Amino acid sequence: MKRTAMAVATAVASMAGLAGTAAPATAVDVPGSTPGVVAPAYSPDVDWITCRINEERTARGLPGLRLSDTASRVGRDHARDMADQGELASVGSDGRDLRTRLNDAGLYSADAEEYLYSGYHHDGYFADMVTDPDPGNDIFPALMNRKFTAIGIGYDRTYWDVNLLGPHRKLVTRAPVCADTE
Repeated sequence: MKRTAMAVATAVASMAGLAGTAAPATAVDVPGSTPGVVAPAYSPDVDWITCRINEERTARGLPGLRLSDTASRVGRDHARDMADQGELASVGSDGRDLRTRLNDAGLYSADAEEYLYSGYHHDGYFADMVTDPDPGNDIFPALMNRKFTAIGIGYDRTYWDVNLLGPHRKLVTRAPVCADTE
């Protein structure tokens, strides 16, 4: 991953946190419900987010990204590690970088990039941020790059790890499940 992408992602996510969009992703009492009934922690709908990204790609004449559940698992594991460490880091606490994490999971794409964020806890906010064509948004050009055919999205306690992959003969992907939009 380019350091500028992480720096911009960190700055954007930090601003989002200051704007009040960050919240702990722990179970909480549901207001107005029976005391002791606990709502589950936030978990992003990666299909819905990928569908929003694909709307932008389609509008630009590009094919949609496919989801790699394996790349999403790699991302979730790394997001959990970042959350445990309390910091955004392209190298995990075990010393592995993106390429090593992907290879260890059997993903060998020649084209792979990682984008890290912290502070988002809502599918709509996150999808809006990554599809913003603002020149300062480093992930947008990557998401609109034809060389990437698959995406993996990992999340844990407001830490996000988005992995973009190019084609590979052993890359297993699926189409995102896209429901009608509002």
